[in-house]
Amino acid sequence: MKDTVQDWAGKITSSPISMPFKFIKNWTENNVIKRKIVIFLTMFSVWIALLMGAVFSPQRQTFTEEQLKTKHVFRNGTGEIKLISQEYSPRTGVIVLQFETRDSTSPVNRGIDPKRLKWNLYAQQKSSKTTMDVVPILDNKISVIIRNVSKNFGAFAIDVTNNTVSTNLVDIEISSSDEEVRVLQKNSDEDKVVQFYVTPQNSELKTKTIKVVSREEFTLQEIKKEREFQKRQEAKIKASIKQLQASIEDDESRKESLSSEAKYLAGDDLEENRRGILLLDSNIESKNQSIRVASDNIEKIHLKLETLDRKQRDVENGTFEFSSPIETVVMK
Repeated sequence: MKDTVQDWAGKITSSPISMPFKFIKNWTENNVIKRKIVIFLTMFSVWIALLMGAVFSPQRQTFTEEQLKTKHVFRNGTGEIKLISQEYSPRTGVIVLQFETRDSTSPVNRGIDPKRLKWNLYAQQKSSKTTMDVVPILDNKISVIIRNVSKNFGAFAIDVTNNTVSTNLVDIEISSSDEEVRVLQKNSDEDKVVQFYVTPQNSELKTKTIKVVSREEFTLQEIKKEREFQKRQEAKIKASIKQLQASIEDDESRKESLSSEAKYLAGDDLEENRRGILLLDSNIESKNQSIRVASDNIEKIHLKLETLDRKQRDVENGTFEFSSPIETVVMK
């Protein structure tokens, strides 16, 4: 067996196929320094290839779930803000964002006063041409347009500062030191700021073609979209009211039937009949209450439509007050 193995080994080493391997073996033994250089360059090339793959891979993930959150609550208890829509047009270099806000400092169910919000835009790739316009559409809806966005913009970070005053944070006590005052002030400033990230790595950023328009045209477009949305809401609520009314008619019919049957009943059957009538009365009242709520909501929609009409007129006649465009700052 041993002789057989040696014979095969001899045949392999004498075969022409083994010549390149012998050459490499002899070369590496005779050129120690060059061998080390080749090994180093090979390993370095592999490292560079892995690094470039990580940098340019479209699937790489460099943001945490926390950073990509689309809903934030101001830690000072003044309200919340939600990024409900993200659209990006690579061809025209435009990003359109839709925000909804809710004010927690007032008993009135409204959004945060847009005048109390301060916006800052940060970019990985700073460009002096990139600007952001913030346009309040309704009391709780704000549209944002970022212009001149490069195709490799990487990411934008948007800081939103809520300067609404919260009485919960009003300190009427005597502080023990200036340091305590500084710490409280620092915490107060940090608690009124939230940050949103806009990046192609987030699946919430949808790609679509968006025309490059002036901020006046953009505002009119957003008003039109909001008006259509509110009208759809009105139509939906009106349809629900009709369904509730039809259901009440059915309940009234059942109630009449039970009342007619009651004259022929006695004992437990009569008691069961009365419970059925009471239950129907309760259902009818509950549905009437829902109709009243729905009617109130329709009134609110009408008020929103009136607000949109006024805003449209102001934009068209040039009296609408736009805030100054926000320039980008390099992301730290």
